[in-house]
Amino acid sequence: MNKKAAFDTIVNIFRLLFVIVVFYSILFLARAFIVQKVDIFDVESKLLAHRLMFSNEISYTDKDIGRTFIGVIDLKKFTSDDIEKNLLNSIYYGKINSEASAKLTLKDLDDNIEYETFYNRELYGEKKVLVEAKLIGKGSAQSLDTNFYVLIKDNDKLKRGVLKIEAI
Repeated sequence: MNKKAAFDTIVNIFRLLFVIVVFYSILFLARAFIVQKVDIFDVESKLLAHRLMFSNEISYTDKDIGRTFIGVIDLKKFTSDDIEKNLLNSIYYGKINSEASAKLTLKDLDDNIEYETFYNRELYGEKKVLVEAKLIGKGSAQSLDTNFYVLIKDNDKLKRGVLKIEAI
């Protein structure tokens, strides 16, 4: 009987060790698949870039039929003095927009001329310093460039162009 009790004790110790190993393996696998940080910066930046690109405030609108042509940038609208205010009013992120800002650069490929405007200029200036510092963690900022090939409507002439949107 003594030998049988000693054998049972050894078997129970191996069973206990096996259960402990299985428990920690399951715990390790569960922790490996749990997402601890969700980074949606790319999605938010591309969403802002597409909202700016498809905005009525920069796109050409036919006055006769009221149709907006997406991908055709109206140069008069883009270079007007009220463009920044109009963009802020058309894409509304709340009274105090402390998250989204962008620099829009329109390059005329035919004449090699660049036009520039901003969405939320003050915040862009503040956040651009943080982007250039290349800090990480809380209080840092990131930027993402998105390019769109567009047509530029300059009076009655259509030109080739690239709209570069740097979202911060």
